[in-house]
Amino acid sequence: MREHDQFDPSIIRLGILLLLFDVYLTWARIEKQTTAPVSAPIETDNTNFLRLAKQPIVFQYIFFLLLCALSTLSFHLSIRFLTSSPFSPLVFLGLLPKYTRPNSVSTALLVSSSTKLFPILMVIWEYDVPAAARSLGWAVVANNVEALKILLDCGYGTAAILATVGAISRWMVGRGILWAVGLDGVDTVGDSGVAADGKALWAIVELGREWGGRLGLG
Repeated sequence: MREHDQFDPSIIRLGILLLLFDVYLTWARIEKQTTAPVSAPIETDNTNFLRLAKQPIVFQYIFFLLLCALSTLSFHLSIRFLTSSPFSPLVFLGLLPKYTRPNSVSTALLVSSSTKLFPILMVIWEYDVPAAARSLGWAVVANNVEALKILLDCGYGTAAILATVGAISRWMVGRGILWAVGLDGVDTVGDSGVAADGKALWAIVELGREWGGRLGLG
């Protein structure tokens, strides 16, 4: 971070790269979920996606770009609010001191989310997109929690709450956009969903406590 809590140009470039790659992954996941076998009946979601697929490629790209951009924005804004706003319930309850550098929070989230770039290996090896998204979801959640814990100097529980709220906000915005275009039967996060993210967060918290206890005893 630069002075006065300004974004470094390299972080801005990383954010753009993550967004564009997220567009690719989301597009591939939704296309895979809504592409039914030839013998299967065509459902409403499939029909709506086929209608979208018939639009010009630029229109399709703009749609997925807006979907990912708004979802990512909601993820960052919700966590920034909880960490840096005087109206944050966590600050009000004394669970977290007010953090005066919200852009540093976004920087930590962007850097810790760089694991999303791992599926670039799909260019070389082809593998199941939903499975890759699920595995990446766990890795990104773990990195986000650890980054928030280090930056804010808080416990794993507080960091997990922040990451959970961010994930729920991102999921709600994504679902809302998909519902608006008639694709409410698909999910931008593949087969994992918020429930799986919650399990991942809880597992990370328990693992942190276990290792903390071992180190304390050692």
